[in-house]
Amino acid sequence: MQEVVVTVIAWLVLLLGLSYMTQATHWAELAKDALRYPHHYFPMVLMILVLGLTVVTLHNVWVADWPVVITVVGWIMVLKSIAYLLLPQVMTVFVSWSLASLTAWIRIAGLVLATLGGALVYLDTVAG
Repeated sequence: MQEVVVTVIAWLVLLLGLSYMTQATHWAELAKDALRYPHHYFPMVLMILVLGLTVVTLHNVWVADWPVVITVVGWIMVLKSIAYLLLPQVMTVFVSWSLASLTAWIRIAGLVLATLGGALVYLDTVAG
Protein backbone atom coordinates (compact mmCIF):
# COMPACT_ATOMS: atom_id res chain seq x y z
CA MET A 1 0.00 0.00 0.00
CA GLN A 2 2.92 2.34 0.71
CA GLU A 3 4.06 2.02 -2.89
CA VAL A 4 0.65 3.18 -4.13
CA VAL A 5 0.75 6.23 -1.84
CA VAL A 6 4.24 7.14 -3.08
CA THR A 7 3.23 6.80 -6.72
CA VAL A 8 0.00 8.79 -6.33
CA ILE A 9 1.65 11.65 -4.44
CA ALA A 10 4.65 11.76 -6.80
CA TRP A 11 2.38 12.10 -9.85
CA LEU A 12 0.06 14.53 -8.03
CA VAL A 13 2.95 16.86 -7.19
CA LEU A 14 4.30 16.68 -10.76
CA LEU A 15 0.92 17.33 -12.42
CA LEU A 16 -0.07 20.03 -9.95
CA GLY A 17 3.24 21.77 -10.58
CA LEU A 18 2.73 21.62 -14.34
CA SER A 19 -0.79 22.97 -13.91
CA TYR A 20 0.48 25.84 -11.73
CA MET A 21 3.02 26.74 -14.41
CA THR A 22 0.66 26.56 -17.37
CA GLN A 23 -2.58 27.75 -15.71
CA ALA A 24 -1.21 30.19 -13.14
CA THR A 25 -3.82 32.87 -13.89
CA HIS A 26 -6.67 30.43 -13.25
CA TRP A 27 -5.07 29.30 -9.98
CA ALA A 28 -4.59 32.94 -8.93
CA GLU A 29 -8.25 33.68 -9.71
CA LEU A 30 -9.24 30.59 -7.71
CA ALA A 31 -7.16 31.83 -4.76
CA LYS A 32 -8.74 35.29 -4.95
CA ASP A 33 -12.21 33.71 -5.12
CA ALA A 34 -11.41 31.51 -2.12
CA LEU A 35 -10.59 34.66 -0.16
CA ARG A 36 -13.99 36.13 -0.98
CA TYR A 37 -15.97 32.92 -0.43
CA PRO A 38 -13.97 30.51 1.77
CA HIS A 39 -16.98 28.29 2.51
CA HIS A 40 -17.25 27.38 -1.19
CA TYR A 41 -13.92 25.56 -0.90
CA PHE A 42 -14.59 23.47 2.21
CA PRO A 43 -15.45 20.31 0.18
CA MET A 44 -12.17 20.58 -1.78
CA VAL A 45 -10.24 21.21 1.44
CA LEU A 46 -11.89 18.18 3.06
CA MET A 47 -10.76 16.01 0.13
CA ILE A 48 -7.20 17.32 0.50
CA LEU A 49 -7.39 16.61 4.24
CA VAL A 50 -8.51 13.02 3.58
CA LEU A 51 -5.70 12.52 1.06
CA GLY A 52 -3.15 14.00 3.46
CA LEU A 53 -4.39 11.85 6.34
CA THR A 54 -4.19 8.80 4.08
CA VAL A 55 -0.58 9.63 3.26
CA VAL A 56 0.50 10.17 6.88
CA THR A 57 -1.37 7.05 8.00
CA LEU A 58 -0.08 4.69 5.30
CA HIS A 59 3.32 6.30 4.63
CA ASN A 60 4.56 7.87 7.86
CA VAL A 61 8.19 7.23 6.93
CA TRP A 62 10.88 9.33 8.64
CA VAL A 63 14.19 8.31 7.07
CA ALA A 64 17.17 10.24 5.77
CA ASP A 65 16.23 9.42 2.17
CA TRP A 66 13.82 10.61 -0.53
CA PRO A 67 10.67 8.75 0.74
CA VAL A 68 10.50 11.24 3.64
CA VAL A 69 9.43 13.86 1.07
CA ILE A 70 6.15 11.98 0.57
CA THR A 71 5.54 12.04 4.33
CA VAL A 72 6.32 15.76 4.50
CA VAL A 73 3.93 16.47 1.59
CA GLY A 74 1.22 14.51 3.43
CA TRP A 75 1.75 16.51 6.62
CA ILE A 76 1.69 19.79 4.67
CA MET A 77 -1.66 18.75 3.16
CA VAL A 78 -3.03 17.93 6.62
CA LEU A 79 -1.79 21.10 8.31
CA LYS A 80 -2.84 23.41 5.47
CA SER A 81 -6.31 21.84 5.39
CA ILE A 82 -6.73 22.17 9.14
CA ALA A 83 -5.61 25.81 8.99
CA TYR A 84 -8.06 26.56 6.18
CA LEU A 85 -10.97 24.80 7.91
CA LEU A 86 -10.36 26.33 11.33
CA LEU A 87 -8.86 29.70 10.39
CA PRO A 88 -9.82 30.64 6.81
CA GLN A 89 -8.97 34.26 7.62
CA VAL A 90 -5.27 33.22 7.56
CA MET A 91 -5.55 33.34 3.78
CA THR A 92 -6.25 37.08 3.91
CA VAL A 93 -2.49 37.60 3.74
CA PHE A 94 -2.92 37.30 -0.02
CA VAL A 95 -5.76 39.86 -0.29
CA SER A 96 -3.42 42.76 -0.92
CA TRP A 97 -1.47 40.92 -3.61
CA SER A 98 -2.22 41.91 -7.17
CA LEU A 99 -3.39 39.21 -9.56
CA ALA A 100 -0.09 39.60 -11.44
CA SER A 101 2.00 39.08 -8.27
CA LEU A 102 -0.05 36.09 -7.20
CA THR A 103 0.20 34.61 -10.70
CA ALA A 104 3.99 35.03 -10.70
CA TRP A 105 4.35 33.33 -7.32
CA ILE A 106 2.08 30.48 -8.43
CA ARG A 107 4.27 29.96 -11.52
CA ILE A 108 7.37 29.82 -9.29
CA ALA A 109 5.64 27.36 -6.97
CA GLY A 110 4.68 25.34 -10.06
CA LEU A 111 8.30 25.15 -11.19
CA VAL A 112 9.36 23.96 -7.73
CA LEU A 113 6.52 21.41 -7.53
CA ALA A 114 7.05 20.12 -11.07
CA THR A 115 10.77 19.67 -10.41
CA LEU A 116 10.11 17.93 -7.10
CA GLY A 117 7.33 15.82 -8.63
CA GLY A 118 9.50 14.84 -11.60
CA ALA A 119 12.29 13.79 -9.24
CA LEU A 120 9.83 11.79 -7.11
CA VAL A 121 8.31 10.05 -10.15
CA TYR A 122 11.81 9.21 -11.38
CA LEU A 123 12.94 7.92 -7.97
CA ASP A 124 9.72 5.96 -7.53
CA THR A 125 10.20 4.39 -10.95
CA VAL A 126 13.88 3.57 -10.39
CA ALA A 127 13.58 2.53 -6.73
CA GLY A 128 10.15 0.93 -7.07
